[in-house]
Amino acid sequence: MKDELTLSPRRGLSGAIVSERPHQDVSTPHPSSLIPPLLAVTLLGGALRLGALAAKTVWLDEAFSLWMANHDLPALFAWLIRIDHHPPLYYMLLHIWIGWFGDGPSALRSLSALASTCAIPIYALAARRLAGAQVGIVAALLLALAPFHVRYAQETRMYALLTLAVALLFYALAELVTNGKNGARPSHPWVWGLLVVAEAAAMLTHNTATVLLPLALNVALGGLWLAKRLGWQNRELIGLETQGFYRHWLLSQAAALLLWLPWAWPFVRQAQVVDADFWIEPPNFEAVWMALNSLTFGELPHWMPLRGQWLWLALGLLCIGVWQWRRRPGSIWLLLSLWLLPPLMELLVSLRRPIFYDRTLIWTTLPYYLLIARGIVPSVGLRSLKRASWLMLYILLCGLGLWSYYVTFVKEDWDEVAAYVASHAEPHDLVLFNASWSELPFNYHYPETAPPLVHHGVPADLFDAGTLEPPMTAADGPYVRQLVNGQSQVWLVYSHWWYTDADGFLLQVLDEALETVETKEWPGIRVVRYKQRNTP
Repeated sequence: MKDELTLSPRRGLSGAIVSERPHQDVSTPHPSSLIPPLLAVTLLGGALRLGALAAKTVWLDEAFSLWMANHDLPALFAWLIRIDHHPPLYYMLLHIWIGWFGDGPSALRSLSALASTCAIPIYALAARRLAGAQVGIVAALLLALAPFHVRYAQETRMYALLTLAVALLFYALAELVTNGKNGARPSHPWVWGLLVVAEAAAMLTHNTATVLLPLALNVALGGLWLAKRLGWQNRELIGLETQGFYRHWLLSQAAALLLWLPWAWPFVRQAQVVDADFWIEPPNFEAVWMALNSLTFGELPHWMPLRGQWLWLALGLLCIGVWQWRRRPGSIWLLLSLWLLPPLMELLVSLRRPIFYDRTLIWTTLPYYLLIARGIVPSVGLRSLKRASWLMLYILLCGLGLWSYYVTFVKEDWDEVAAYVASHAEPHDLVLFNASWSELPFNYHYPETAPPLVHHGVPADLFDAGTLEPPMTAADGPYVRQLVNGQSQVWLVYSHWWYTDADGFLLQVLDEALETVETKEWPGIRVVRYKQRNTP
């Protein structure tokens, strides 16, 4: 069977002819030599994720995560089904986390930061199995430096946990497809268990992964099975040739589905809500290009020359990586399926109801970065000055994206909004929130020593309408007038108006009933202070 596993002879570093086995890196003397660079890359990624963890304000989505996690589990599940579009796993873990560490900004975000950091070495090991040691280290470096991953590692949302779950799945998959010899039973049966648990965890972390991850996996493996049936001789992913692999694969998919199954009815209910009404704009070519740019280099500074065109560098390196693997069609098919199929399916579904969104595709960067890393690292290592310079340029672009994130990227400034109201409010002033759930970050930052306020959402109080952001209509005018009648001072915290008050009904009602005292604005937020007319 030796000839079936050998692609072509080539010369090693010593000049001797060696055989290139797909899952081995002949340029690396021993696996133990991976430990220092892998540790360095992991520490670098961890420092980027854990550094300045509390520097940015806790914004709307993060405050909502905290609000959900503060409920006991039965109430948490009930609220998820009623108003949210996500599965329960992240909120359940956050519920435990804040019970241990509290709900300060660093404590809230450290769960995501640690999950994102842990994904780095796991991903490196997976990449090593598929592409060799040096490619694995470079791929892990790209993940560690990715501004998009650093951003969501510092956010109290589920995207870093999703990345960790898929990294574990990616590792298990890499172990399975590269392990064993023809005719032998699969080695390491525990890896199948890891595959099942990781896939189910990803499905219970984000609803797009519930559909798109199993779809991409099974299209990839199904295509390899079909190629085998049509006579393709597998010389690379030798694990697929082990006895009973595809039977084990089907059983693993059934087991992952079984673990997810308790969430099936809530998933259907949430999908119906999204299909009926969702806030994402329909995607166009520019939106797709910007999403891919964000997943690659993050938000490059606005002063950057050719700011939107540097993505071509990554795509060029990816094409080089595919060419480097031209004799490994199975690996190319596997990685391209996992990378391209999910966004293509999101775009297809968006023809009916827009769901294409860069953060939901964060896990697809794992095969994407691996293909780029393969383009950076030639077949015998980083010996070429040209390849090393491409890596340095890529790192520089990531560094600029990180600088832009740390220094210029601004989340909604709810800390400043709350501080401003607190410094001018009188006890029991009325505060109106046109997007009622924006009350959550306002309350999070509002000082305990500040005057107590009376809160009301318009057109409905917090989640009373059964949705996150019920829109304002002209029919809600009498209710608003009733709320402000007799109030000496009224505050309007006005945000997300493009969705909740697109026609400006609320502003019209308040301008007719009250006199404007002062207006202050922050990015995406406006605070208006009113008083009764003819009141000194």
